[in-house]
Amino acid sequence: MIKVALIFGVAGACRGKELHQLTICDVTDMDHALLVNVRNTKNNVDRNFIINNSNKNGIDLIEVCRKYMALRKPETTHSRFFVRYEESQCTVQAIGKNTFGKIPQKVAEYLNLPNSTLYTGHCFRRTSASLLADSGASIDVLKRHGGWKSASVAEGYIENSINTKKIVADSIFGLGVGNSTESVSAHQVSGSAVSASSASSTSSKNNIVQNTIDGANRLLNIVNCSNVNINTNNKDL
Repeated sequence: MIKVALIFGVAGACRGKELHQLTICDVTDMDHALLVNVRNTKNNVDRNFIINNSNKNGIDLIEVCRKYMALRKPETTHSRFFVRYEESQCTVQAIGKNTFGKIPQKVAEYLNLPNSTLYTGHCFRRTSASLLADSGASIDVLKRHGGWKSASVAEGYIENSINTKKIVADSIFGLGVGNSTESVSAHQVSGSAVSASSASSTSSKNNIVQNTIDGANRLLNIVNCSNVNINTNNKDL
């Protein structure tokens, strides 16, 4: 049960309450994938998501879910999707809401992660959004995936994504020079003094000023600046 809850939670950015309320009618087996509908959400925005198999992890996620679904007892009188799993079989008892909130902690303990008690039921949703943001997804895609009405939450995940931070670092340290949208002509200088006081930028695009100093190329990235004056002298280098 824990594996299936983890798959559903991360694939659909689900809250613990949403997993708790999920019914068998909300899950459709489409042979090549599982379609899951999430209803009665906190934001009153119904959404759906797909569970399929990736070539990256080598795990048949669909088969894991199907095995769990096949163990459901015919005499189960309620329609809740998640039922208790004990001794290699399912019971008729539905899983309580608080149980979903403890699953991330159990996963963290299994993985021997530090501070495992800090992993709460919100980890499903945060992990899903973080993975999606790291893949380069747009704000609109994140909003639809998590069912957020406001863009502020989605923007926060994008701003804090590792991929975004790498792009920022590449821009700062000149690793993204080849992708620059505009370039200012290089100033070739010789001798002891270097003057680039006339170098300025009024463009909102990324601009690069490249100076050749003592035979070495030094790159300076100017990002989204205007009216910039740069003065350099070799004694300060």
